[in-house]
Amino acid sequence: MAQAIEDFDVVIVGGGIVGLSAACVLAPIVGRIALVNKIPAPEWSAESDYSLRVSAINLASQKLLTEIGIWDEIQQMRCTPYHDMVVWQGLADAEVHFSANMTRHHSLGTIVENTVLLQALSQRVQTLANVSRYEPSSMQNFSELSDNSILIELEDQQGQSHRLTSRLLIGADGVHSKVRSCAGISAARQDYQQAGVVCTVIAEKAHQDTAWQCFTEQGPLALLPLAGKHCSIVWSLPTAQAEQMLALSDEEFNARLSMASEYRLGGLQIASKRVSFPLAGSQANEYVGRRVVLLGDAAHAIHPLAGLGLNLGLEDLVCLQQLIQASDRELGSERVLQCYQRARKTENSSMQQALEAIDKLFRQPQPWFRSLRSLGFSASNRCKPIKMAFMRRALGVPL
Repeated sequence: MAQAIEDFDVVIVGGGIVGLSAACVLAPIVGRIALVNKIPAPEWSAESDYSLRVSAINLASQKLLTEIGIWDEIQQMRCTPYHDMVVWQGLADAEVHFSANMTRHHSLGTIVENTVLLQALSQRVQTLANVSRYEPSSMQNFSELSDNSILIELEDQQGQSHRLTSRLLIGADGVHSKVRSCAGISAARQDYQQAGVVCTVIAEKAHQDTAWQCFTEQGPLALLPLAGKHCSIVWSLPTAQAEQMLALSDEEFNARLSMASEYRLGGLQIASKRVSFPLAGSQANEYVGRRVVLLGDAAHAIHPLAGLGLNLGLEDLVCLQQLIQASDRELGSERVLQCYQRARKTENSSMQQALEAIDKLFRQPQPWFRSLRSLGFSASNRCKPIKMAFMRRALGVPL
């Protein structure tokens, strides 16, 4: 007997934060949606240790999560708004201080554990009657079925195959996107030859609801505020140095970390395991194919020094949502998808290039570079228009 084919309007491959958000955002404006996810997210509880992966959710992303209907729930779970951000150059006095007091907003953003975001989104998806979940399942391939439909082949954990049709296929399946590769879309990858060391620490001094970032000559070190005196650490280092940091004893690591942060929060004591992940940038050469669109890391990945990666992925989603709603063309229309590509590819590519240039600039060891950077910090801190321009882009909303 021939295998049954299930028909959908949209198939989303990838059940991470962007993929789950896409299901929530598109559910009110399209018909049936299938959400395909290979690895179920870990569950979160109030007794859970802090997740090692956190995201700095900017105000534009908070607005989206509020519209989805989960921001209040996230605030009741576990998150920390930050009202100020201090950025400074290591071994120098110059710094730039950004404050929500300069805007009409109460905060600059919120630090949220990725497991909290995943759980709140997953629970919201469960309430959507027109969303069907295929989990754990992976996409094997897809092909054009007709002028207005594509056929997507899945395989679940038990080896059972499923076939779905869709008018639009969304790839939200990360930097190693199967959707992207099956669509024949290549990606330009830039290996930064760095790794991000992440862990949770307890600071001697209060973090003052402030995000702290020091540009060391080895790479940027971010101290992101959590509850109490806890902070989440993201330390970008050359790969060999990152491996050395993982091999140190807790006492040695505490000393190195406290020194690198120049004791802004006093001594830092590790309160979790340490892990690292490779840092690389990527840009898909195309963001769209025939009835295919890429969102988030499937389309682009950037250096984490500004904490904008997830926020850019959610901006992709908002752009796609608005174009679908504004168009009178059929779902999956080539014209609509090309409009999405024009709107997002230039923006994301420019951001990647800017962050790569900043990272390279701050890792130059020559004394005259250090002097030049100090002058730039001092000038930026004194010039309100420059600070407001930085904040406007980082927050994603009018100030």
